[in-house]
Amino acid sequence: MRVINAFFSPTGGTRAVAEIVANAIGEPYELDLIKKGQKPVLLGEDDVAVISAPAFAGRIPSAQRERLELLEGNGAKAVIVAVFGNRAIDDTLVELEDIARACGFEVIAGIEAVAEHSLARMYGTGRPDGADREELTAFGDKIKEKLAKGDNSAPNIPGNRPYKEAKASAMKPVISDTCINCGVCADECPVDAIDRNDVGIVDDKLCFSCMRCTVVCPQGARQNSPAVLDSIRERLAAVCSERKQNKLYI
Repeated sequence: MRVINAFFSPTGGTRAVAEIVANAIGEPYELDLIKKGQKPVLLGEDDVAVISAPAFAGRIPSAQRERLELLEGNGAKAVIVAVFGNRAIDDTLVELEDIARACGFEVIAGIEAVAEHSLARMYGTGRPDGADREELTAFGDKIKEKLAKGDNSAPNIPGNRPYKEAKASAMKPVISDTCINCGVCADECPVDAIDRNDVGIVDDKLCFSCMRCTVVCPQGARQNSPAVLDSIRERLAAVCSERKQNKLYI
């Protein structure tokens, strides 16, 4: 049995969750879906994929949807993982379930997991933490037991069809005077929204506020403006301040 750990993780939180789960199931092959120019990946019925996505306003980022279509399940088993920044998952997990099935996977387990919020990082700070790791590892063991029994039953995944409306974000990072135009942000941008020759030029129609550029910049030169961050913190305070729990479906 091959274990494929396929994740789209702009700021690292989704990857951290995915690694915990995949490593509990077996020795995974890593498939970083944020990387550009990847070719289709063919799986078989003896394989299992841990497919992980971040929740962007309760939906899967369109950029990830396109890359998930590179996965050809052919009856492989799938564990779907939606990661959110301590607010809510909304329809992300059920949308991921539908995509996985359309790609030929049998979904046998699902996870809603908390990671640090990609914008307001005081929410979900440090998560997945030790308690999360223990819980997710134990659930990975249950998934492994289910696979060993040949149990391919589908879990009851919550969510709405049709999904909630996808809304574009207007939160775009700004560049400080510490920028040296090294081009790392342009190289790492999953949708090529940043001009490689002048990183101050950003295509607003392509940028979906994934914040990848803010974490890969070696100078720390790309960040949201203080005014924008204050607005985000205030808006999310009521729904993000209390610690949210992971939810597990098998």
